[in-house]
Amino acid sequence: MRLLLACSLALIACGCGSPAHAGDAAGAPTAPRRRFAPTAFSVEVRGDSGRPVILIPGLGCPASVWRDTVVHLRGLGYQTHALTLAGFAGKPRIDRPLARATVEELARYIRDRHLVSPVIIGHSLGGTLAYWLAAREPALVGAMVIVDAGTPGSEEPAAAQARDIWRDASDEQFARQIKEVFGHMSVKPERLAPLLPEVERSDRRAIGDVVYELSSATVRDELPRIRAPVLVVLADGALQGDFRRQAGPVRDHEVVVVPGTGHFVMIDDPPAFFAVVDDFLIEHPRRDRRPTG
Repeated sequence: MRLLLACSLALIACGCGSPAHAGDAAGAPTAPRRRFAPTAFSVEVRGDSGRPVILIPGLGCPASVWRDTVVHLRGLGYQTHALTLAGFAGKPRIDRPLARATVEELARYIRDRHLVSPVIIGHSLGGTLAYWLAAREPALVGAMVIVDAGTPGSEEPAAAQARDIWRDASDEQFARQIKEVFGHMSVKPERLAPLLPEVERSDRRAIGDVVYELSSATVRDELPRIRAPVLVVLADGALQGDFRRQAGPVRDHEVVVVPGTGHFVMIDDPPAFFAVVDDFLIEHPRRDRRPTG
């Protein structure tokens, strides 16, 4: 997220659903339970069983940014839940703060679907949201993988400028900004290129608003509350020192830098990314504790 904010600033310079009803005294059939339908994100579920893994993409990105990761995890027997956030990649925008709504609704989704100790994997903005979820709901998360992400600090004036750059852009300016910002985030741009048309379908207001929202979020202060083991997978770039320091308050965490990768680590070097994630998940098996509430 900080990388996206920095790129934005560079542009300036250039519930659980309704409960089931018990049958009446005459033995009327029980009404089917209605599932909670999130509005802050949509979900692509692969697999009917297996250890659940929730994958949260970064700013403007579709669930398909995790396509190779989903194929890999499904081959190992995991059940995957890949998200696309509201307002991103052609999805309708919501009129609520997106980051907070996503965290709240994701906790409800986990409980509603009875996902036991799910693994949360988040990239960039998705990594920040994963931190926030685990801090707010420490008993709900089984393990976390944070991919090249940190916890934004208070940068309100700069964040307001970045918000306005995105929200006020014309169609032509918006498309150019996407290409300029994302063009520097991968060392294998040919692999990232097929995703950019989907990113360009994002709602510019949704992008600007969430950049601004996270400038005042308290995620960094809440990190000591996290109880889940955390793997921080970093790109081989200039921000790795900052992201490493920001993970410091998490009690149980480890950091791995994948050599020769840019911000989209999982796209730049899938085999190396899969190897570190696989080892981490083997070392931290699922806890058999069902979500409450």
